[in-house]
Amino acid sequence: MTRTTSGARGAQPAVRRGVRTPRDQVAPTPVLAALVLGVLGGVGALAAFPPHDLWMLLPFAIAALNACVLTRRWHVAALASLLWGLAFFFPLTIWAKTYAGSAPWLALGAFEALYIVVYGLAARAVLVRRGIGLGSGIVLAALWVAVETLRSTFPWGGLSWGSVAFALSDSPLLNLGPWIGTAGLSFVVALLGQFLCGGALALLGRRHRGVRGLSGVWPMATVVGVVIGTMVVPLPKNPAPSDDGSMTVAGVQGNVPPIDPESLAMPSEIFPNQLTATADAVQQVREDGGQLDLVVWPEDSTGWDPRADASRGQAITAAAQDAQAPIIVGTQTPTDDGGRYNNSLLWTTDGTVAGVYAKRHPVPFGEYIPYRSFFRTLSDKVDLVSSDMKAGTQPGVFDVDGHGVGVLICFEIAYQNLVDDVVDDGAQMIVVQSNNALFGDSDEAIQQVAEAKVFAVVSGRSVVHVSTVGQSAIFTPEGRTLDYQDHWTQGSVIGEVPLRTGITPAVAAGRWPEIVLSALAVAGLLFAGAGGRRAVAPAVRRRDRVAARGGGSR
Repeated sequence: MTRTTSGARGAQPAVRRGVRTPRDQVAPTPVLAALVLGVLGGVGALAAFPPHDLWMLLPFAIAALNACVLTRRWHVAALASLLWGLAFFFPLTIWAKTYAGSAPWLALGAFEALYIVVYGLAARAVLVRRGIGLGSGIVLAALWVAVETLRSTFPWGGLSWGSVAFALSDSPLLNLGPWIGTAGLSFVVALLGQFLCGGALALLGRRHRGVRGLSGVWPMATVVGVVIGTMVVPLPKNPAPSDDGSMTVAGVQGNVPPIDPESLAMPSEIFPNQLTATADAVQQVREDGGQLDLVVWPEDSTGWDPRADASRGQAITAAAQDAQAPIIVGTQTPTDDGGRYNNSLLWTTDGTVAGVYAKRHPVPFGEYIPYRSFFRTLSDKVDLVSSDMKAGTQPGVFDVDGHGVGVLICFEIAYQNLVDDVVDDGAQMIVVQSNNALFGDSDEAIQQVAEAKVFAVVSGRSVVHVSTVGQSAIFTPEGRTLDYQDHWTQGSVIGEVPLRTGITPAVAAGRWPEIVLSALAVAGLLFAGAGGRRAVAPAVRRRDRVAARGGGSR
C-alpha cells in the first residue's frame, strides 16, 4: 500500500510536467461580473464620445472589456464582448435609424459589435496565456488597432465611426495626433486601458504578483503621468506659405426644414437659403472691412447640377461676383447609366467651373446599395436609395489663387488615408462639405464635426467644415475653433484661415502604423498560443480535485 500525502502540499492542483507556472497569475472573472463589466464598459465608451465628451472614460471602458474577457470559458468572454459592443454601437449609430429605419440600424449596430467580439476572443487568448504584463499590454493595444483597422476597411470600405481618436477632440492626448496619427492614438489609449485593468485587478487581489499595493498603484500612476505629459507635447514644425499665410473664408450654412424620412428628398428651400446666407456673409465681411478669398457651400447644396441648369448657374455666378471670390458648391450629377456622382465644383466669378471633385468613398446602404437584389429580399427600404452613387478616383485639391484647397465630402473626413491624400497632393487647408440634414436631431452632426477637429490637428491643416443644417466650424491646425454655427440655424462660419505647408509625421507615415501594429498583434497572438504557460488556470476536473486531496490509494 502506498501512502497518500495530505495537507497544504496535497491541496495544490497538479501541474503538467514541463509546463512553467507563470509568475503573474490572474484569478478568472466570474460569469456575472464579466457580463456586467461588458455592459458598463460599452456605456462608458459611449460617454467618451460627443456630445458627452467624457474622453477620460475611454481607457476605463477598454479596461473593463479586458477584464470581462478574463474568463475560464471562451463563450462567456464572447458574450461579454458582444454586450460591450452592443451597448456602445447601438446608441452611437442611432442616427442611421433616421433615414434607414430600425431594422437596418439594429443590423448595423450588431455587425459593428461583432468586431468587439473578435477583439475580445483574441485578447482573452493572450491574457489567459501570458497574464497582465507589459508585453501583453502592448500586444492587446496592437490588437485593438488591428481590429479597428479591419472595421474601418471591411466590408465595402468599412465604417470608422467610433474609432478611439474621435473621442479625443477635447483631450490633451490629441497633442500626440500629428506625431502618431489615429492608429497611434488608438494604441496609446488601449495601452492605458490595459494599465488600468492590471492595476485594478492587483488592488482587488485578483492579480498575484509582487507587492500587491505597488503592483496596483504604479500602472495607474503611469496613466495619470502620460495624460499630464501630453499637455506639454509640442506640435511638429509646420510653416505657412511664403507668399501668403492665410485665406479669408466663409462657410455658408443655409439651413432647411427637416427632411421627410420617407422620400429623403432635400427641401426646395436649400438653394435660395444658400444664396441668402451667402449675401449676408458677404455683407458682414464688408462691414468688418475685409475681403473674402473663398466661399464654401455644403454637400448637395444646389439641388440640381448648376452646369445643367442655366438659372441656377447664373445665380451662383452672381453670388460669386458679389463676394468677389470663387464658391465651392456641392451637387449631385447623374450619369448616363442611371448612377450619379456626389460632386464638388469650384465655381468662379466668370461663371466657369475651375475644378471638379467626385466623392471617393460613397457610404454603403446610404449612398449606394451593394448586392441590391439580395438586400431587397430583406428590406424594401433599400430602394429609397433609387440610384447608386459612383466613386471618384482622384483626390480633390482645388487651386484658389495659387493655394491648394483640399476637398472632402461628409463621411470622408473620418478616414485618415483620404485626409493624407489631399495633403500629399498639395492641400494647404481642407474643406469638408456635409449634408447632416439627413440625420435629423441625432448626434451624428456633432460627432462628425469632432472628427474634423481631430484631423485638423493630425494633418496639420485648417479644416473648414460646412453643413447644410449644422454643425459647421472652422478649426486651425492647432485645434482652435475660429467660428462655429449650431444645428438648425442659418448663418456662416467666417475666419482668417491659416494655411500650412508642413507634413506631419502622421501624414508622412501613411498607413504604415496600422500595418506594423497589426503585424505585431498577429505575431503576439501566435506567440501566446504557442507557449505552454497559462496565467489563468483551467478549471480543475473532479478526479484531479479528489487526487489533490489524497482521496485515492492502492
